[in-house]
Amino acid sequence: MIRWLHVIGILSSLLLIIGCDSQSVPLRETQVIDGLAITLETLERPQMNTAVDFIVVLQDDQGNPVSDANVYLDLDMPAMPMGITRPVAVPEGSGRYWARTAYTMEGLWEITVVVELAETTYRATFRRDVLK
Repeated sequence: MIRWLHVIGILSSLLLIIGCDSQSVPLRETQVIDGLAITLETLERPQMNTAVDFIVVLQDDQGNPVSDANVYLDLDMPAMPMGITRPVAVPEGSGRYWARTAYTMEGLWEITVVVELAETTYRATFRRDVLK
């Protein structure tokens, strides 16, 4: 009986390790542009043609959430320009904004978070390597 419990424990651990590959791990990066902290959270290594969520968090220079901005993303593939994908981020409150789209090709992509706030436009660019 103890031997079977040991085998089940090992199998469970292996399944957990296999299920936790880098594709499912969110990567959170922040850039500060003229006093506005722009944080992007999305998958570290997303797959192409699969829906991907993007969370943008905005904070002013005091660390307070910024909830009255217009936010959208410009997704572009520098090595093979195909036109820009531009999902609009929906405000969720407390400085959080959410958008969803899919990458259409594998390779390196640039995600530019565009924030329009009080007649000023802020841009922060992040990179992701998209898998097939």
